[in-house]
Amino acid sequence: MIMFLGTILVFLNYFSVSSCYKILAVLPYPSKSHYSIPDPLLVRLAELGHNVTVYNPYPKKEKIPNYTEIDTESCFPRPSNMLTVDFMSSVGSDFLNNAILSLRVTLKFEQITDCKPLMELFNSTEKYDVFLTESFVTDAMVMYAAKFQIPLISVTPNVMSPWLSSRMGNPDNPACDLQTGLDFTGEMTFLKRLESTIFYILRLLGHRYYVWEIDRATVRSVFESAPDIEDMVRNTSLLFISTNSVINYPPIPLVPGVVDIGGIHIGLAKPLPQNIEKFINESKHGVVYFCMGSLLRGETFPPEKREAFLYAFSKIPQRVLWKWEGDVLPGKSDNIMISKWMPQRDILAHPNVKLFISHGGLLGTSEAVYEGVPVLGIPIFGDQRTNIKSLEANGAGELLDYNEISKEVVLEKIQRLLNDPKYKENAKLLSDRYRDRPMSPLDTAVYWTEYVIRHKGAPHLRTAAADMPWYQYLLLDVIAFIVAVLVAGLLIIYYTTKFILRAIYGLICGGGAKKGSSKSDKKKRN
Repeated sequence: MIMFLGTILVFLNYFSVSSCYKILAVLPYPSKSHYSIPDPLLVRLAELGHNVTVYNPYPKKEKIPNYTEIDTESCFPRPSNMLTVDFMSSVGSDFLNNAILSLRVTLKFEQITDCKPLMELFNSTEKYDVFLTESFVTDAMVMYAAKFQIPLISVTPNVMSPWLSSRMGNPDNPACDLQTGLDFTGEMTFLKRLESTIFYILRLLGHRYYVWEIDRATVRSVFESAPDIEDMVRNTSLLFISTNSVINYPPIPLVPGVVDIGGIHIGLAKPLPQNIEKFINESKHGVVYFCMGSLLRGETFPPEKREAFLYAFSKIPQRVLWKWEGDVLPGKSDNIMISKWMPQRDILAHPNVKLFISHGGLLGTSEAVYEGVPVLGIPIFGDQRTNIKSLEANGAGELLDYNEISKEVVLEKIQRLLNDPKYKENAKLLSDRYRDRPMSPLDTAVYWTEYVIRHKGAPHLRTAAADMPWYQYLLLDVIAFIVAVLVAGLLIIYYTTKFILRAIYGLICGGGAKKGSSKSDKKKRN
């Protein structure tokens, strides 16, 4: 009984200690999909009793205990309507444009002094235990960790970029940059490795000499005595990445300070709206769900490509849910329901959904894999092609190239994915692998966040590589030394051997010459 009471007291003591942390988060990137990664973690931390303060452009309508939100939408404008499917497919059509695009999305905060909420935060004397921010491209917000002198946790909504690997000392391979959109599931040919390496170098140099220059100007405009941006990011205690080896191939080794939380945004499925529930339930042959994500607007498909899908949908017995942002869909057949917004996660969880047509974004792809739904992917830019290629290699989906969209091609691919049972079987196998983890992504993120706070930072989770120059990390100085020693040794052996051989030759030839000369002298004297 005494032991039982002691256990209870220890538990209550731990709970009381762990429930009083003050957590600050600034999430600047104005994309709903990006926000959906840290959001479940921050809400869960508040539910556990921590005091959470979040600056973001997507404030919630409902109030959550221990959770304070400050709206920054006026500071971080949401993506432009210029993000049409046609426009984005053109700028991301090859690896060079894709590399440039990945740097174009840098947020420029030169006018951060005009952002009242963030300036009030900077001038605040409030005390916090940890700072969390998104490290997608911009790193300017890490200045708040330096300002409040608290541990820094970063979150990235996609695969790890080279500049994130370097700050954590995580092993990286330029030949497998997953942002290239290359297919890494097949043979790693020379050209494939060359293209990936060039892409990798362009992005790394662009981030260092373009993005960080913008970040430095941003930080200096607010925080004149701040350390250099490179020094501030090196103080990152923890990096959460939204990946999983089931989808993101090839998997990379992770140091303890880099934690995989892929799928953290996938919560329990909620009941569907009545009209959608009825539409799905009454479809005898199942439902196809079509969505191009939160940034790309389906209504921006060019007429000929839109008509290709309309034609294909009219030829199949399944019903179609289409996330269509316009008020009217010209040529819509009776088996199509359109809506400007649809609860994607809940739709994909319905057992009567047979196929997901998507752009191949990591979050939507993760949801489809989680629920075992085959995917027809239309990659537009970024890592989307790589994601779809991974599903294709696992037999759980197919890629539809944007430039090859036609009535015949779309219909043929949709029919194959719907009618061949192997796609559903393989999707189910991927789902089983994806779900099989020692802890859920959310519990994992909560544990490591509290770990960093408990230990007042976690620099010990990084490897020594994080503080090494690139030439030391690549062992170029060691290789140069070894090569120099070998060359010196070979030269010593060469010249020593040469000297010995000359000496021997001299002894042999020199002695013979002296004998010959003495005999001739005798003849002359005679």
